[in-house]
Amino acid sequence: MKRVSPAGKLTGSILDEVLHAAGRELVTARSGGLLLTTSTVFGGDFLLTRVLASADPFYTVSVQGTESFSDVPYAPLAPLLQDSPDIDFESELDVLSAVRDRIQRLTGGRSCVVVVRGPEHLDSASIALLTRLAESPSVGLLIRSGPRSKLPLDLELVLADGFIEEVHIPVLTAADVREYFDSILGATLPMLSSTLVCDVIGGSPVLLEMVTRDGELKDLIQLRDGVWILPRELSLTDRMAERIFSLIADYAPEEADVLLTVALAHQIPVEVAVHFWGVDPVNALLLEGALSREEDAGTIWLRAAPPILGAAIRHQVEPFRSRRLWENVHEHLTDLTNTPGIIHRVLWKLSVGVTVDDHEVLTAATMANRLDQPDTAELLLRRLPSDVAADHSGVFAAAEVQRARTEFYNGRTDLALARLRRLVLSDPGSDVLISVIHFIFQINLATGLGASALSEAIRRHTATGPAGKAYESTLIVRLGRELQQLTAGIIPKNPVVEATGVPQDPREALCWHLVSGELLYRRGDLLGAAAELDLALDLVLDHEHLRNHGGYIVTRLMFLLAGGGFWDELAALQTKVTARRAPWIKRFTGFWELVEGLTALRRGRPLTALAHFRTAVVVLRARDIKQFRPLAAALATYTAWLIGDPSLSDFVGEYRRLTHLGPPERRMLAEAYMAVVGEAPASASTRQRGLIPVEAANPQIRAELSVLRVQIGADDAVDVAIERTAGLSDPRAQSLHTVLTALASGSVSELVDAAEFCLDRGQDLLVPVCLGVLLTQSPGSNSKVVRSASKLLARLDPELQRLHPQLASLRHATRLTPREATIAADVAAGKTAKQIAKQYGVSIRTVDGHVESVLTKLGLSSRKDIGKRSP
Repeated sequence: MKRVSPAGKLTGSILDEVLHAAGRELVTARSGGLLLTTSTVFGGDFLLTRVLASADPFYTVSVQGTESFSDVPYAPLAPLLQDSPDIDFESELDVLSAVRDRIQRLTGGRSCVVVVRGPEHLDSASIALLTRLAESPSVGLLIRSGPRSKLPLDLELVLADGFIEEVHIPVLTAADVREYFDSILGATLPMLSSTLVCDVIGGSPVLLEMVTRDGELKDLIQLRDGVWILPRELSLTDRMAERIFSLIADYAPEEADVLLTVALAHQIPVEVAVHFWGVDPVNALLLEGALSREEDAGTIWLRAAPPILGAAIRHQVEPFRSRRLWENVHEHLTDLTNTPGIIHRVLWKLSVGVTVDDHEVLTAATMANRLDQPDTAELLLRRLPSDVAADHSGVFAAAEVQRARTEFYNGRTDLALARLRRLVLSDPGSDVLISVIHFIFQINLATGLGASALSEAIRRHTATGPAGKAYESTLIVRLGRELQQLTAGIIPKNPVVEATGVPQDPREALCWHLVSGELLYRRGDLLGAAAELDLALDLVLDHEHLRNHGGYIVTRLMFLLAGGGFWDELAALQTKVTARRAPWIKRFTGFWELVEGLTALRRGRPLTALAHFRTAVVVLRARDIKQFRPLAAALATYTAWLIGDPSLSDFVGEYRRLTHLGPPERRMLAEAYMAVVGEAPASASTRQRGLIPVEAANPQIRAELSVLRVQIGADDAVDVAIERTAGLSDPRAQSLHTVLTALASGSVSELVDAAEFCLDRGQDLLVPVCLGVLLTQSPGSNSKVVRSASKLLARLDPELQRLHPQLASLRHATRLTPREATIAADVAAGKTAKQIAKQYGVSIRTVDGHVESVLTKLGLSSRKDIGKRSP
């Protein structure tokens, strides 16, 4: 599955390169043979076929080691001895001569590859003969091994000697997966999706290619506008499951049982596996990487790696319904408390026909929602009735809440709210109402919808609750109300967090940190706000029942850090969330792309930023956080306008087709970016050229809008923006203030200092503004200003150097003439002015003039710097 790159070169995956190199090595005299083991990638036959295709031998012959003939000398070599009936098997030389004659007759002296399968059952005599045979430059030995630990000692020795080399299959990173989709499959994969795919396949290039080349997956991995759109869970087709399951056939029955059990149970204690199957199979699977181990509270757990194995096994009817396995191990699985294990155990019980009560099904569905697996939750919930009127235990009402969650997580917010309203009107009971209140509160924070449903749920709970315990008066509700006020741009007169300390209850503490963070955010302390929101995120990561608030916190926190220019903190946050494997992070694929695009734009990589924004626009069309889509479209439009990209009109059209522009601040930012381009809605010009409306109460947002007014060319915009950015502490606002102040003064030294200030804080996009003014005020190529500007230009990202229109004149002014380039090369080579003058027949003064011009254009200080400069 290759494509032609823009440069006309055929590109291939990392796996292709490794296998092609192995194939070429196989038909040379430099190596006796190659060993292919399943290793962490499985799929040995898949790899073997690819190596043979790369080697392209004239003839291929196969030999097979079998357990029943493992003690019979030369038995596996029967295919090479079939026309030598009178051979003396007591003589190794006679056997070797007969085999060589047979190969000579088959190939006529041309290349031959002997493919060996089942090497663990080869006898010592056969191994010795195959090794001698491979000494011939025209014969290659390709050994297909199962588990590496099963190799016989004789083969281990020749492997250690280097006569046989092992093919090392690379373990893919998320960046490799992203490159694979882009260069091999011809379309972009969002950054977060590449991380998730790499996690699912365990870094295996074999599994990656099996998954992406499965034709039946076209409905699961959809290609839209040059972007691959993945579901939250990479569901496997039956055909895909069969192919992966066939890879397990390389293992012995005991090892296959261990792998099946661990995958189906998600994880089990290592002593359970050792008790049933012994130490050797477990060790073999650990060495192969088919199993991984981790210690938790003194217990060592086994897990199937990569996770896609578990999914494949669950698709197989027979193994999943293996009553034998269930009867053997089920009593050791009853105490599992990990969330995936609970789900898998219930699914396994249902598959083998074990009775499962309604509470177990509900628990498993709830856990599936917590892992952001709404499809699994929906499948389980089908087993529970939806008639709340006949519900005596509260299970059916609780199931309705979980059904609403599956709808919300699948992007059907309206259906979720309608279901919750019906449930509230049916008076489901106090406990369910509290669950509904918290869930609607989450929806309201994330989308701005459901305020009336939240009020009705609180009113119903208050009316039915015990006297004196009105839910409306609890701390969490008061915190919740203040949080809603703050997100709407209103600062309460007496905030709750300033009157109380952090509560002990995790849910109340979560809300307390959210309110505190939003209060600091509204007051302009972005770093303080980020610290509070980060504490709230830690609570979500540590307490699974709070995971439903994780989405709101991550979107708020990541966008806050990107908006303020806190790049190190942003990178640390992304690492924390992915390293902790928070399941709900899968929901933010498009949002992460938006944050990455904004970061790339501010750091002076507009081409990279536009690629991220384009991906975000496509992905957010189908995501339940699509309220960020208008901002993504506006940022894409702005970036395309900034660099003159022809896609500008497409993004303008995308923005115009949107009907819902999201929460107020994001709407205002989107309209401000569009106003710069000149394609904003009618209301935007009034908003941006008049007073900043109350929705943008946060000083940081007001500063950003003010600067965009400067780009529009509004009257007194610079003076207003200087005032708006004064006193703010985040890197972005400080950089804006410094640049605007320098622009207002017109001082050359201040403009240079402002550009350096921005570079030091990762706000490279502001530097061309300073450089453009510098060149306008100080034309000419020999001035000190051009030298300062050249130094700044050299520090910018190459993308920004090439693409920003304001740098075109500087690039022209700093372009060396042919004679200057020649003299610069001579100076770099260590020649003196006298030597250069004599070489070209000119005066030393002329050479010195050329050197001074070179120093000015390149922003260098001395002749030594020319020598240090890369050519």
